[in-house]
Amino acid sequence: MVFTVLVVDDNDMNLTLVSKILELEGYKTAIACNGQAAIQAFIQNKPDLAILDVMMPDIDGYELCRRLRQPPINASVPIILLTAMNSDMERQLALEAGANDIWSKPFDMEMFRRKVGDLLRTNPTTQR
Repeated sequence: MVFTVLVVDDNDMNLTLVSKILELEGYKTAIACNGQAAIQAFIQNKPDLAILDVMMPDIDGYELCRRLRQPPINASVPIILLTAMNSDMERQLALEAGANDIWSKPFDMEMFRRKVGDLLRTNPTTQR
């Protein structure tokens, strides 16, 4: 089974980097460069995991996460927020928005690969 991961970031370099890491691990990726495009990509691709940047111009990652968790989408897949900030407040905001976790950028590539794999293999919503 090939898992699909939605990657959302308004920075092209970050979008490309995260997508390439995931593709090298054998995952299919769908990408979006803003919140509105992310909602459409989510509906069209039905990803197994979503990785959202926090700081985006139109809809920030927290609000995007809230929208993905609410009707009509009601996403139950794991959602990870990526942020340049690293504080307890950021973590609290992420969890309140419905994210499964929040990871700080820059991140360790090996840790990133391992955590993504663990989330996809152990989350009941990704078991088909």
